[in-house]
Amino acid sequence: MITNKDTAIQKIIQEFEQLSNLIFVQLDILIKIFEIYTDGIPDEVFQKLEENEKQIDKYEVKLDERIINAIVLYKPVASELRKLFAIYRMVINLERVGDRVMKIVNFINKIKDPESFKKSSSILLYMLKVTSKMTNKALLSFTNNDIKGAIWTIQKDKIIDELNHKLLKKTIKDSELPDEFQKLLLSMAGIGSIISSIERIGDHATNIAETSIYAFSGTNIRHQDIDIEKI
Repeated sequence: MITNKDTAIQKIIQEFEQLSNLIFVQLDILIKIFEIYTDGIPDEVFQKLEENEKQIDKYEVKLDERIINAIVLYKPVASELRKLFAIYRMVINLERVGDRVMKIVNFINKIKDPESFKKSSSILLYMLKVTSKMTNKALLSFTNNDIKGAIWTIQKDKIIDELNHKLLKKTIKDSELPDEFQKLLLSMAGIGSIISSIERIGDHATNIAETSIYAFSGTNIRHQDIDIEKI
């Protein structure tokens, strides 16, 4: 027999999946911006991103309330409670991924030297695709109880960190400091902010992966130097 508790938890899972899908829509739009709109983001694309961001915020508030109510009203058992806490943590990280997408879009709009952005766009696109895949793998690891997918995401985070440092050096090296020094520095700062935001998406994906491991194994590996291959 399906109980009220079962219905409440199922509703939380459904809305969590809807939030996850919306985040992937945002990431896909951002990838398309790097692939197609390097000369400027069309108004309708920016408007769509803003509409989705508002919906993401609504999901966060709604899920926060549903999770608290489910815990207070239905006294979930340990395994259910662990899953609810895991979803709660993931919702926070997904909302922050959504924020980072909007930050990147705003940085792109503020870049004063489009040519500097174009020089770095291919590597930025690669970083973005990797972090998007990290997020996807992390969420699938939770849905499918797949510890290997979570570990894959955590390991990929180191690659993103390395790309961050390499790309910053490349951007400075390629600039050759032309006459429009001030404008170039502003553009470089903007590109650096984009790089940092993409890296943070990878960090949030890693947080989701760590939470996924906690949800189905009960092992909390956050902030610990643990051999994840032995989990």
